[in-house]
Amino acid sequence: MAGKPGRRRGIGAIVLLVLGVALAAGPYAYMSGRFTPMKQPSDNMLPTITAGTVLAVEKEPGEIRRGDVVVYDPAGWGYEGPFIGRVVALGGDHIAYARGDRALTLNGKPLDEPYLRDGDPGAGGVAFAVSVPQGRMFVLGDNRGNSQDSRFHPESDAGTLPLSAVVGVDAGLDQEAPLVMALGTVSLAGVVLLLTGLGLGIASLAARRRPAEAYGPARSGTRADAP
Repeated sequence: MAGKPGRRRGIGAIVLLVLGVALAAGPYAYMSGRFTPMKQPSDNMLPTITAGTVLAVEKEPGEIRRGDVVVYDPAGWGYEGPFIGRVVALGGDHIAYARGDRALTLNGKPLDEPYLRDGDPGAGGVAFAVSVPQGRMFVLGDNRGNSQDSRFHPESDAGTLPLSAVVGVDAGLDQEAPLVMALGTVSLAGVVLLLTGLGLGIASLAARRRPAEAYGPARSGTRADAP
């Protein structure tokens, strides 16, 4: 027995709509689950991050590494945060700067910092020499002339903070990041499927409402007598 008009189109429409919703919404669910937005409130990270920039901060970054730009809680210094800064040294490291030096020294070697504003590691004129305790970090802003960071809190464990103060790590995502582009492609594919499914659904409803005569004359049940 033949199926109802538009039945196959209707089933296809439902499948496409469900798949389209999953693909369109999935990337947003993934991003919101893994990352949180954080607005840079100051100029302390110039030229790397300008004030007002919204960062995609990874909530559970795992291991903190030297060079990471982190969002952290400065409660250990008596401030309310969060703050944004760069981790330049970790537990077991010796980080130092003497006025006039062309670079910080990390474990006795010059530290390459291409991200610095004007290339000056000592803007602010604060000299320090710190052996970072295990489980802690030494944090600086890239804009050394305008950053409230580890240099100014020697009374609090030589300016170091516990790794537990890290709220998240800047993922460095922008519109051209591979992850963003891939998720954008998936979401776009979902939108296309949604539109296709919607079109099939409309076609299915139209087919079901079409008069039966449109599909051809009904066969008569009357049999003519033989001559």
